[in-house]
Amino acid sequence: MSNTEWIEINRDALTGDLETRVQALLGEAFPEGSSTNGDYYAFHGVPDRILIAREARQVVGHLAVYRRQVKMGDEVLEIGMIGAVAVAPDHRRRGHCRLLLQRAHDDLRARSIPFSILFAFEPRVYLSSGYRLMQNETHFLDVDGAWKTFVYRGSMFAELTERPWPDRMLELAGGVV
Repeated sequence: MSNTEWIEINRDALTGDLETRVQALLGEAFPEGSSTNGDYYAFHGVPDRILIAREARQVVGHLAVYRRQVKMGDEVLEIGMIGAVAVAPDHRRRGHCRLLLQRAHDDLRARSIPFSILFAFEPRVYLSSGYRLMQNETHFLDVDGAWKTFVYRGSMFAELTERPWPDRMLELAGGVV
């Protein structure tokens, strides 16, 4: 990873060859989640920050950071939501995911955001980055357009400050990412 370039960018600045390579990685990692025009973000929402790992011209890792106002019990707070975590198959098990998450957590902490959540296909991957399985019921807008409430299997949280994760209903005020 010594020749890995770490890029932090917003959606508007992601253009040209870099965008083409990012969209290709996302299309490969999430074939069911791409829109017809090949723009992953058009389908899932524009993240606040996009973190990219690149080696030479190859995009080998990607992570999207969303900031979201949510309600937990009667409290409204801002949390970080992590989405579109992807590492190229030939670059897995080299620490790229952990370093992308570390950079995302540093960014969220700098903004005084106490928690990060994600919805994992493989929760074990995120344990070493401080994530734990969430037991909270979650109210969210599903991809079918219906509001749903249940404990979402694979939902995870990380505490980014000294504040403990609340054991209350989590209302996402939107969909998962």
